Amino acid sequence: MQGLSRSLLRLEKGLAGLLTFAILVLVGFGSVARGLGYPQVWTDELAVHLMVMLAFIAASMGVALQNHMAMGLMPESLGPRGRRVLARVNQGLILAFMALMAVLVWIWLDLPGLIAAGSGEALAEASFNFAWTDPTLTLGMRKIWFWLVVPASVLAGSLHVLAQIVTPLPEAEA
Repeated sequence: MQGLSRSLLRLEKGLAGLLTFAILVLVGFGSVARGLGYPQVWTDELAVHLMVMLAFIAASMGVALQNHMAMGLMPESLGPRGRRVLARVNQGLILAFMALMAVLVWIWLDLPGLIAAGSGEALAEASFNFAWTDPTLTLGMRKIWFWLVVPASVLAGSLHVLAQIVTPLPEAEA
């Protein structure tokens, strides 16, 4: 599982780099075009969607690298055993958060409802759930293509934390 987590992290790092470069190009192009009197509004919207995607990918990477927010004083005041227990509690809380996010994403996207309705339009008509049909303002595509990063990051973050849980903690660390 640790190898799968490392491979996924490499993929996430590559995607994060690509998205960062794309955002830089879009913002630069949009700024130059606006300065020349030919604003390209779509660049702003696409850059915003890519930034949101980048944030979710980075959150999953933070779980993998254990770079999420932490309090430094408490672990330092504990002995090795206490730090190991605290590390496992922390991992359990992250896994519980991922499970909560998975439930919320399941409810939000309502895949069984989508299948039963037969289309995003039918689901929206029956349940007022427009997740599958909500269009972007300037790009001419549905927002769901950008929103799919949410369940992907939940799955990735869950895999990362599960890989940490099944890996024994060193005696002197935590």
